[in-house]
Amino acid sequence: MDFYDEFDQPPRRGSSAVTCLLAGLLGGIVGAALFWLLSGYYFPPVQEPAEFSPSPTNRLEITGGNAAALVVEKAKPAVVGVTNYVNVYQGGQKVVRERGSGSGAIISADGYIVTNQHVIDQADEIAVFLPNAEILTAELVGEDALTDLALLKIDRDELSYLSLGDSTRIKVGETSIAIGNPLKYFQQTVTVGVVSAVERQVSLIDSSYSYTYIQTDAAINAGNSGGPLVNLGGEIIGINSAKIKDVGVEGIGFAIPSNTVKRVVKDLREYGRVKRPQLGILVRDLAQQTQIVSDLGVYVDQVVSGSPAQAGGLQEGDVIIKVEDQEVNYSAQLFDALLKYYPGDKINLSVLRNGTPDLITVELAEMK
Repeated sequence: MDFYDEFDQPPRRGSSAVTCLLAGLLGGIVGAALFWLLSGYYFPPVQEPAEFSPSPTNRLEITGGNAAALVVEKAKPAVVGVTNYVNVYQGGQKVVRERGSGSGAIISADGYIVTNQHVIDQADEIAVFLPNAEILTAELVGEDALTDLALLKIDRDELSYLSLGDSTRIKVGETSIAIGNPLKYFQQTVTVGVVSAVERQVSLIDSSYSYTYIQTDAAINAGNSGGPLVNLGGEIIGINSAKIKDVGVEGIGFAIPSNTVKRVVKDLREYGRVKRPQLGILVRDLAQQTQIVSDLGVYVDQVVSGSPAQAGGLQEGDVIIKVEDQEVNYSAQLFDALLKYYPGDKINLSVLRNGTPDLITVELAEMK
């Protein structure tokens, strides 16, 4: 995997023999295509930084046989449609055309909405469709292609909203509820399933980065992109983003964990971008390097000259096994761990060097 491809350079959006990872705990679902869930295609200015304060927790405590129905009743008013419009010119006249559509989740009473970045990518105008059929123009606060998240703002107050839960507390087998607008025409569609797995390593098409995802069997279809995956507490545990679409494959969808969403939303509100830390290394899963599936850790293929990693003493061939106290068994866990920190932070990396444990301290830079 290509991890911060070139020091102080934007990441490539291509793939290589090192970068190509598909869905699976160790990159292991082979032959299946991972599709953006956007109707119509498979694929702007940023608001000034504002003070960020998380919305009050909005959690239900529901038990019993009708728990899912009660959660849905509470959650649906906070789920919106999002449509991407582009300007085209015909005969000297500007024509506004729909490029695609998806879903979104209101996460604050004052109109902040989280959705997928690919839903609003390259939009000239963004429209939000509220459950009461009202249509509003949305401002793009910021977007982050690497996590496939975007933050929108509409001019409304006292809206119903959903809180972002703690995705580290998710249990495999617990109920998961997906709400969105599949195929655009079936607004407020609800599907119920379970969390099939957590911390799935997923690398999406045209991206050399990977993060961990929640896997669910709740039915997710085109147009669900950006909609919430909700638990029985009425909290967002993930933002629906992708599914595996292949012959004979059913019920394998992926959602961006809510803790990743929290960090990205915070940065987009405060800075208009994600202040992403940079090590300056190229990595791959140790299992890819050794061809032994049980080998855990992240193998350092290359240390970029002049990078924080080089300054800290990290070497090619080192195997990263921890960031501070968090174990990293594969590349996506390394990305996740680093996203908890900011440029300028000093972190300790536990590594194996020729099989011998070592501790490396690195001061993170910002990826430009």
